[in-house]
Amino acid sequence: MCAKRLGKKKRAGKGKTATNTKRIATGITRFDIEVRRTHGYMVRIARQGSRHQKFFSDMKYGGKKSALAAAVAQHDAWSLELPQRLSTKDRLTSRNQTGRVGVYLAVSRDSADEDYEAFCASWTDTEGRRHKMNFSLQRYGKKRAWQLACLARETMKSDRMHLLRLLEKQLAEKKSPKNK
Repeated sequence: MCAKRLGKKKRAGKGKTATNTKRIATGITRFDIEVRRTHGYMVRIARQGSRHQKFFSDMKYGGKKSALAAAVAQHDAWSLELPQRLSTKDRLTSRNQTGRVGVYLAVSRDSADEDYEAFCASWTDTEGRRHKMNFSLQRYGKKRAWQLACLARETMKSDRMHLLRLLEKQLAEKKSPKNK
């Protein structure tokens, strides 16, 4: 009985903070924190490891419209003076285990507790859709599965027969003597 009363008292003391944040545009967020009486726009931008942020209060700038206009102007100014954002596409990160962007080793387990390994190639097409292709180590062998996954990633094609023919053609060119 005592524990229930303490629990209610503890919960009642915390109260719910009325915080409302909403993304307005890229790099601009609206903050409405009733408890602190904080209302305004936060501008944030990051370039090559350095971060910049500034808060534009409704009270200081004379209302929501003026604060938003100042926030947009600041974001535009920073966008012009700071270097352009570097794309992370096709960049090798520390999380990569294979040394090849978009190719990884996947291990899955079936209902009989047997592990299956496959090299997977993944990429995003020009329309923003993600694609993935698996090449089983049991079926193709480790070396050939790796070559097929790398080829699928390079060409960004998911036609398995086309990739097999392309790999055979590449291997045949490597074996044949070059005519000079």
